[in-house]
Amino acid sequence: MAPTMRANGKRILCAATLAWAVSGGSALAGETLEVWAIGLPNGYVVMEHQARALEVSAEDVANGMVEVRGASRLVITLKSPGDYVVDFRARSRLVQAASVGAIGRTVEIDSKGGVVVQRDVSAGRHVVAIDYRFVLAPDAVPGIYAWPLDLSVRAALSGDRELPNVAQRLALTR
Repeated sequence: MAPTMRANGKRILCAATLAWAVSGGSALAGETLEVWAIGLPNGYVVMEHQARALEVSAEDVANGMVEVRGASRLVITLKSPGDYVVDFRARSRLVQAASVGAIGRTVEIDSKGGVVVQRDVSAGRHVVAIDYRFVLAPDAVPGIYAWPLDLSVRAALSGDRELPNVAQRLALTR
């Protein structure tokens, strides 16, 4: 095995061990916490924090939206400059659309989800805190709901891009 592959394997194993230790310790305390690590060709990503629930108040329903700051936190470690993709997939009819704010910009996603492509990210450790603004469905009622989005990170492919279309409309603003 090449030294580079061995070093990457060790980093991924360490990240996975850390993720297991954090979620195992939390489970012993009676909580459920999902922490994950994903290997990239030139580094890895660790999900450091993810909100488990969305609390919707009567005021949120009246306003038609709910905001959650810092609901997701990723740690992206790259040994050389590279690209990655964050995929958001909706899993609840409670939310019609969402604004996802991170990495110095906001991406608007519809009820199906959306994609954020990060190009030319510098080498090093990057902590990415993600804020959300959810547009609630007209029939939303106050309550506590499971988190309405799945989030995953992967290496960017040459064809990856953020395309507005009927099924998945993304509007980038700076």
